[in-house]
Amino acid sequence: MKKFTIVLSLFLFLCFNALGVCTEQVKTFYVAYMNNVLHDDSKNIALCETYLTEEQIEKVNRLKYATGADPVIRAQDATKDAIETLLVENLTDRWYMVTYFWRHEDSSTAIEIPLRAQNIDGVCKITNIIPIWNGSRYGDELLSCGSNMTTAIGQTSEHTFIKSFYNVYLTQYCKMPKDLDSKLSFLRQQNLSRKALEEFKSAELEHIKDGLVGYDLLIDNFDFDPLWNHSVDLKHIGGNDFQFTYQVGSKVYTIVITLKQGINGFVIDGLKVFNNK
Repeated sequence: MKKFTIVLSLFLFLCFNALGVCTEQVKTFYVAYMNNVLHDDSKNIALCETYLTEEQIEKVNRLKYATGADPVIRAQDATKDAIETLLVENLTDRWYMVTYFWRHEDSSTAIEIPLRAQNIDGVCKITNIIPIWNGSRYGDELLSCGSNMTTAIGQTSEHTFIKSFYNVYLTQYCKMPKDLDSKLSFLRQQNLSRKALEEFKSAELEHIKDGLVGYDLLIDNFDFDPLWNHSVDLKHIGGNDFQFTYQVGSKVYTIVITLKQGINGFVIDGLKVFNNK
């Protein structure tokens, strides 16, 4: 009986540590990250390479331009109070909640950041930091592309083409592969005319002039989150024109796409963004 109790205790100990194995590593990362924000932000490049997956580093860079803030801390700066009050709680297997107070013991300044971390090849890595528009929600369902996931682009009609193209295109953002930029570029090269590609490049360069890298004219944004899938709408508005819309909070993004018949099927021949508010 005593031997059984020891074995059971050891088993429970190992299980507990398996579930909470990344708690301290996540806290170590956040304390160092915030200290770097206060003193030398450039050090966070190497720090992220140690604690974040490549895919998440790329996602963080996109979200900086999409939100205008640092998505790692959901703020533009840090404070000593934030570092001193930082807590990391293990919510469920692989999910953690980072909490800190902008001002010490002022509950109205509390910031909660759900994230997903796991042991990869013996090293704890943060695989997903939930964007600010998800609030304190967490869970693997927030990372799913849902029913929009598809890999084929149809050519049976204009509507089939543009709907399936966007499904494939947005699925890449949801899947968050290491080589996202090259996959999106390939899809554009295959399905946009030379005119539309020039429009895309021109819009991208205009944003680069303002220091904003990675602008995507097809979504009028720098990233696309799975949470927005439910709001996506695509409708024919006359002639060869279709209107693609999706909503982020109270803001509706609207892009008008013009199609034409190419040599091998339909292609996107024009992109126009409305002043989204």
